[in-house]
Amino acid sequence: MNKTPRVIFLESQRGIESLFTRGLRTGATAAGWEVEVIFLADASGQARSEKEVRIELLEKQPDTVCFLMDAPLDFKYFWDAPSLATVDKISLWFDDYYRSPKTLAHPEIWTDWQKNHDVRVGIWDGYWRCQWKNLTGAEAFPIHLAADPRQLRPNAEPWNPAWSERAAFVGTVPSLKSLDTFAQAFPAPLRRFLEEVCEAMRGASWPIRPYDIAQSCRSFIGVKYGNAIDAMLKDPSTQALWNHLLWRWGKRIARLRGLAAVAQAGPLAIMSGHGTESYAGEDELRAALPAGTDFVFADTRTVPAQSWKGLFRTGKWQVQITDPQSIQGGLPFRIFECAACAVPLLSDHRPELAELFPPDSGLFTAADEPSLQEAASRLFQMSKKDLERQGQLFHQNFLAQHTWEARWRELVRGRERRAHTVSLPTIAKRLPTLVAPLMPQAA
Repeated sequence: MNKTPRVIFLESQRGIESLFTRGLRTGATAAGWEVEVIFLADASGQARSEKEVRIELLEKQPDTVCFLMDAPLDFKYFWDAPSLATVDKISLWFDDYYRSPKTLAHPEIWTDWQKNHDVRVGIWDGYWRCQWKNLTGAEAFPIHLAADPRQLRPNAEPWNPAWSERAAFVGTVPSLKSLDTFAQAFPAPLRRFLEEVCEAMRGASWPIRPYDIAQSCRSFIGVKYGNAIDAMLKDPSTQALWNHLLWRWGKRIARLRGLAAVAQAGPLAIMSGHGTESYAGEDELRAALPAGTDFVFADTRTVPAQSWKGLFRTGKWQVQITDPQSIQGGLPFRIFECAACAVPLLSDHRPELAELFPPDSGLFTAADEPSLQEAASRLFQMSKKDLERQGQLFHQNFLAQHTWEARWRELVRGRERRAHTVSLPTIAKRLPTLVAPLMPQAA
């Protein structure tokens, strides 16, 4: 009788990673797996010990262990238990590691985990997969987000039917006040440098790359000034916080530029909501976008998850401006959410987008602001029937390849074969330490 495979998700604390792992958990369940979660901190946020978490993991006897980014990296020797040698261990990065202080501080742990414990690392963007190999010396495999067809449906009622002739943007623009407050934590030379980097981002070609632009700006400043900046960013925690600030500034600049371009072609509807990030409201957006921009705004923070399908069904078509850490791919939830809801989407271009969604498949891309405006004009002129046809093509592609169940099956494909091939060499490497306590001691 075949045993039902079991996956354990390691999560930092209840709710923190749920947005990313909730979908994978539903996909694993749909694929016939038993799914459980082990939290690395208790309900009060107090970290649990490595021994305590490992014991709980061993008791559950998983076939696969899955976690987001570097959640358990504090547990350096976590995988040393011999019975974990044949367990499939997967870390998933739907983000960049430049903002993760633990990883920046301890790449050697990742090197050990990947080379000696067969931890597999999935990274959503080709650029960051290359950077990962430079950091750890080990390869990462591609992995994309997905959506749940039971939660997001093509026949959902629009959240606001009155906005049916507008291009709809569901997302946030970081608030200026929050960015300025964050910047005050850094010394004056870094704040001055930040102003130079932001000015460069405002004029940079798409896609905006905050980290690369900062490095380019760094190469043009004086030796003394540059050395001072390097010294301030030497600490991995400071470096990660600095990168986080650059990323949020890049996100603000890129999205305001993209929304301004689309608004030149027709009216917008902006629906913003986020549980933890401070984002711009209507008054701030009116001040930041060109005068006379025709848009309506709704703060959707309180809209429950079961109603999100209505947000993506609102508007004539949807628009997105991708986060700056997504360079070659790094495709956000919005692509798969719109596809699940059978709504055409206009996005700034990424190479991996064309691979997943070829032309005439419901996804439209643009390489710069002029072509974004031009594509938006064509979509505004497209008939309802043609838009619906594009939406259906988008949806068919989604059902065939981009549900969470499909993503989970893709993720664990070949699991049994991998377990067999890694078990013998892995155990052989550890055999001397396992056998030593059983050997007779010399007199």
